[in-house]
Amino acid sequence: MQPPFPCPTATWHNDTYESISPLRPELNAAGKTVIVVGAGSGIGRETALAFATAGAAHVALLGRTESALKETATYVSSAGKASCSVHTADVTKAKSLQDAAAAVGKWHVLVLCAGYCPTPSSVSSSEINVWWEGFEINVKGTLLAAKAFLPTVDASNAAILGLTSDVSLMPTAHLPGLSSYISSKLAQAKVYEFLAAENPDVFVATIAPGMVETANFYRSGATPDKLPMDKVQLPAHFLVWMASPEAAFLRGRCTWANWDVEELKAQRAKISDGLFMTAGFKGLP
Repeated sequence: MQPPFPCPTATWHNDTYESISPLRPELNAAGKTVIVVGAGSGIGRETALAFATAGAAHVALLGRTESALKETATYVSSAGKASCSVHTADVTKAKSLQDAAAAVGKWHVLVLCAGYCPTPSSVSSSEINVWWEGFEINVKGTLLAAKAFLPTVDASNAAILGLTSDVSLMPTAHLPGLSSYISSKLAQAKVYEFLAAENPDVFVATIAPGMVETANFYRSGATPDKLPMDKVQLPAHFLVWMASPEAAFLRGRCTWANWDVEELKAQRAKISDGLFMTAGFKGLP
């Protein structure tokens, strides 16, 4: 699928990321410091490139593997005029996140792309430590990142954006072995909703990124030949839109990167009222 709003058409050429056409002016990230956690590969890397192409002043790259982050940094440098910094950090380690926050200083957009899907197994046959790692990274990681970076937020037009999963809407019988991933993603979605409610000066929302070929995608047991696949640029550029004032009505909500933005905006009233696009049991018997 193509990104659902006017965004840069980008391509890889000789290992260089080239922007061919500009964003609409109201969607640019000019002057912003953008932090991308999980920027070493996949959606995180592409998101860093998208914000650089959109005119960000500085892109801070966080992840566990310095070499991967440095590779992303070379692409970011080719994608736009943004300065770039690399910060080795583990989302399950508070001190590493606090150190990164101190090094980055004031920021405007925090995008949390780090996530983990343990190798599928039934609840009864799973190894406890492996099963719980989904919660360590997806839930505790979100908590620790929020606590580390909120003290240094520049609250003017600031946003915290995260990746969740919409497959929790499917019957569990169709998702064998994914209890850790699905359960932790549901818990993570609720943490974001609390962050939105408790921080009225910061826009907080999440997206389901679509079906993108990443390490987590393959670890889940999925195969691209059996699913409607998306390009990694889809969620990356959608996140640029999510950081713009146009998306303000999505505070505390989870939306889908596959959704056409104009159709989404047409449902503003429905989304803003009630519990639509939030996690949890809906309605009473």
